[in-house]
Amino acid sequence: MAKQAAQNENPQDTSDADAVGPLSLFSSYESIHIELRKPHHMPCYHWHGQIEVNIPFGDDVDYVINDHPFTVSDGHIGIFWATTPHQLIEPGNSSNMGILNIPIHYFLSWPLDEALLNQITHGAVVQSALPNLVSEQQIALWMEESKSGDIGFRQLAADEISLMLKRVCLTGWEKLTHTMESKGCMKGLSKHSQFHVQKILEYIACHHDSPLTVKNIAEHVGLHTNYAMNLFQSVMKMTIKEYITSMRINHARALLTDTNRTILDIALTVGFNSNSRFYETFQRYMKMTPTEFRKLSRKSNSLALHGSSLAL
Repeated sequence: MAKQAAQNENPQDTSDADAVGPLSLFSSYESIHIELRKPHHMPCYHWHGQIEVNIPFGDDVDYVINDHPFTVSDGHIGIFWATTPHQLIEPGNSSNMGILNIPIHYFLSWPLDEALLNQITHGAVVQSALPNLVSEQQIALWMEESKSGDIGFRQLAADEISLMLKRVCLTGWEKLTHTMESKGCMKGLSKHSQFHVQKILEYIACHHDSPLTVKNIAEHVGLHTNYAMNLFQSVMKMTIKEYITSMRINHARALLTDTNRTILDIALTVGFNSNSRFYETFQRYMKMTPTEFRKLSRKSNSLALHGSSLAL
């Protein structure tokens, strides 16, 4: 079966004209992309850099990923890293499907089961053991909130998606495919490159709240420092330092929203060595101060608690 890049349905997907690697994040603060629509047969393989979550409603949906078939069952939550070419081949009688594309730096910064994270980042497809952990109505609400001009509602949607995946970890999941290596190269991305970038991502995910240097990371994966830097940037389209910063900002966002810890405590916890550096970096990424973000996110959380319920 020919592996050719499909016409992109998701505006965050890689296109031929972009000429970038499939692990590319496109920006250090890419948002979660959410769709709720009827699934359809894909004429060919496609791939992109996000974690993909698919939730069919009304029937099972059949896929092929790198020549391995798998089925996401009606109402279950299917999860895989979309860097491996994949194709939806049979939508069955599904009336709708939730499609969530989650940036890798979000996914790896969430407090999820380490065993699940390892399976996903090594190429396995997993599925929730239980159906009906989330409703179509909730996905529609997330889709609306993810496009909101209010950053608090966007953060709320991201937090609730994280909780949905946390529920998958707690209620159980099963592997639909085994971990796998890509066959050959995918548009110039070699198995060698993907393996080392995965190792770098995993190391940063486990240590982003501690002092990190590129030299430490390179030594961990067994590469020369300059080679590790160049390899990571060529694949991810951002530097290792930029990626570490995005992980730390994500961690800070969660702590600002969900805890009463001081700004200084949060800054030190997520890996910044001073309050001023944290404020400067957070404002550059989020276009507001940590204090402003905390007020906005909590205001939105309060509105959501009084105006809607989470169907998980």
